Amino acid sequence: MPAGFRHYDAPEGFSVALPGGWRRLDTSRAPGGAYRVVFGASGDPRTLVVTYSSRAGADPVAVWRDDVEPGLARRHGYRRIGAIRATTYQGREAADMEWVARADGARVRTFGRGYLLGGGRSFSLRWTTLAGDWADPGNERALAAFLATFRERRG
Repeated sequence: MPAGFRHYDAPEGFSVALPGGWRRLDTSRAPGGAYRVVFGASGDPRTLVVTYSSRAGADPVAVWRDDVEPGLARRHGYRRIGAIRATTYQGREAADMEWVARADGARVRTFGRGYLLGGGRSFSLRWTTLAGDWADPGNERALAAFLATFRERRG
């Protein structure tokens, strides 16, 4: 566990290390068992969003490009940074995407990693911070901690 972080077990069936003082800020659910959980802290513009879907396609790059990006593109100031990159995460097919947009009047930057669990199921982790603070070492450590500690708990 990284210094300054604590282990969090979500009742939805995943766990992740969160910075001290962080908590669940919002939870939304959709038909078919899909959900979205937002983590953060009061007065802290950074967030981690964990999304679970039960209807993802078979190509994680295509999921970002065809299913996620059209909705993001409607956001004010949206611009993707670079290409959507195929990768592997925890031994599974995954894809990374980064973008900037405006949120509550501020320019924010997000890193998203989506990965497939099989059977149409997927998770995505989205780390968002103020764009001007993106390269802050504390933000880099936080993203590394989320990616290193996120686990699906198999029932």
